[in-house]
Amino acid sequence: MTDDWEQSELPRRIVVLLASPQSLGALADALDVTDARVLWYLGKLRTSGRVEEDAGVWRRTAAGTELAESPAPDRGARTELVGGSDQDYVQAYADADAGMFGTGFVQNSGEHAGRVPGDRVAEFHERLLSLVGEYFAPDKVDRTATPKYGFRWVLTPVDLHPLDD
Repeated sequence: MTDDWEQSELPRRIVVLLASPQSLGALADALDVTDARVLWYLGKLRTSGRVEEDAGVWRRTAAGTELAESPAPDRGARTELVGGSDQDYVQAYADADAGMFGTGFVQNSGEHAGRVPGDRVAEFHERLLSLVGEYFAPDKVDRTATPKYGFRWVLTPVDLHPLDD
């Protein structure tokens, strides 16, 4: 039986990089994540016997090599997002490009991340829920309007704070 953290791609990427010994900073740079996040997974990997550390240099063990060389977990084992699939939106962009919605439609996407204090994130969350309710609640929509719009979002931590800040 595996722990939930073992289903993540990041621990596997760490042990792959440890084909040659590396420092925490080198691993974080290569993975483009904070050193705190890498260190969290290194702790899990060390506890499970897959890596070891000596004088600030990390190495994978035989068990780590086995993990690095094993097949990646089935994509179905990963966290599923609520609602429909990403493919719905890929298809919607293709349909728009093909002219299905005519010219008078709104379509946009974006991605934003930043180090925001927890109380501000909670405020943002509440304001976002309020906006969604204001525009998409069942009693606020016009069932005869076309096209039908979809709105999906994810609010989640994406990394830890760097250790030296």
